[in-house]
Parts: sequence; structure tokens; C-alpha cells
Amino acid sequence: MHSVRVIKSWMLAGFLLLVLYGPAVAEIDLLSDDKLIEATKAGDLTTAESILARKHNVDVIDRNERTPLFFAASQGNEELVDLLVRFNARVNTSDKLGNSPLYYASSANHANVIELLIEAKANLNFQNRQGVTPLMVAASEGHLAVVQVLLDGKADLSVTDFTGRTALDWAIRSGRKAVSRLLRRSGR
Repeated sequence: MHSVRVIKSWMLAGFLLLVLYGPAVAEIDLLSDDKLIEATKAGDLTTAESILARKHNVDVIDRNERTPLFFAASQGNEELVDLLVRFNARVNTSDKLGNSPLYYASSANHANVIELLIEAKANLNFQNRQGVTPLMVAASEGHLAVVQVLLDGKADLSVTDFTGRTALDWAIRSGRKAVSRLLRRSGR
């Protein structure tokens, strides 16, 4: 009898999510055990491909509002990013912190993944809740190759965060001399 009540509670919770927030949020696995997210976290291309072939929601989110693309991008897994993009994963989405998959790839120094996301029309100037862009985070981390890829993709050097700092300011403040030089040359 108790297990029937538990099942009914889970069904009601799922129904309420669907009604209140729509189908994307309703697909949150209430036990945080979504198979596509788990396969992506594990870097398991075969399982992810199999799950997606069964028409699974490519943009299912976890408790932090991250989709499988966030995990693939932050890990630098080009094959998984390519697969998710081919299945129409949203590239211009944000998690609870306001960060995009491009932000995480930039922070983790994954230039090849960034190229894939740019091809998929990722917004290079996507700002998180503090106004920080992928270019700013790459500049502050000293990821020269990532900064170059973002500049080649036409990231805007004039964008400022909520304190008024640009990517160049971030590079200077972090002591990233090579990145600072590159940004100065690109700004001319």
C-alpha cells in the first residue's frame, strides 16, 4: 500500500512539473538519474547515441539546469558534442548560474569543442548572471588558443561584465600577458 502512494506521489510531481513549467522541465528525472545525462557524464558515445535514437529529449536537464551538452562541452568530448548538436541540442541555453555550454568549454580550454559550438550557432557573447562571457573566462584563465578561436568567430571585445570589465581587463587582472597582447592586437 505504501509503495502505491509513493508511485502516485511521483506521478503527481511529474504532472505538476509538466503543467507549471512545460515539457522540458517535466523531463527532469526526479531521482537525478537520467540515462542520457549519465551516459554523457561517462563519455559513453554508444549509449548516448542509442538513447537519442529512441527519440529521447536531447535537452533533458538535471537539478542545476544543465543539459547533456553542458557535460560533453566541459569534458571536451568532441564526438558527444557533435552527436548532441546533430540531434538539435540547444547550444544557447544556460544553467542555474547563467553559464552556457560555450562558457564551460572556454573555461576548460577545449578549442575544438568551441569550434563545433560556433558552427552550431552558439552565441559568442552569451553573458552569465555576472555578465561574464566565454571570451572573458578564457582570457582570465590564459587559454590563448580558445581566445583565438573566439576572436576568429567574431566575439565582441567591447562587451563588459556587470563591473564594467572587458575581456582585456580580465586578462590584465589575471596576469595573462600573452592573452593581453592578443586581445590588444585584435582590438585595433
